[in-house]
Amino acid sequence: MLVTKQIEIDMGHRVPNHKSKCRNLHGHRYKIEVGVDDKVISTKGSSDEGMVIDFGDLKDVMIDVIDKNYDHGLVLYLNDFELTYFFSDLKSKGMKIIIVNFIPTAENLAKHWYELIKPILEVKKIKIKYLKVWETPSSTATYEE
Repeated sequence: MLVTKQIEIDMGHRVPNHKSKCRNLHGHRYKIEVGVDDKVISTKGSSDEGMVIDFGDLKDVMIDVIDKNYDHGLVLYLNDFELTYFFSDLKSKGMKIIIVNFIPTAENLAKHWYELIKPILEVKKIKIKYLKVWETPSSTATYEE
């Protein structure tokens, strides 16, 4: 049974070597969807009987991993030397600057967040199927193993 949950965050980024305007610092209202594919729980009397996972529990994982760490943040590629240097002082002053070892495209963010969420769900014995990122209302990237 496949079940999904979505959250939305606001986040800035830059694609440093992009041929067009995305090489400029900008932001998006990202929508992130996690799909889990597992068996329906049939333990009689269990709080989650009849569910794959409680939607609230899945949302909590997404909030802990993605929202708390990335919402209203600026994600920069480690080798984007101009901006990482420029923003390093602000990061040391508590600004939410997230330095990653990949160019923060929707494709790479989908894979990154999938890899962060997967082990947390595995502990709960839930199998993640995919993670989908909307960078704009009509542009998405989906990662699944």
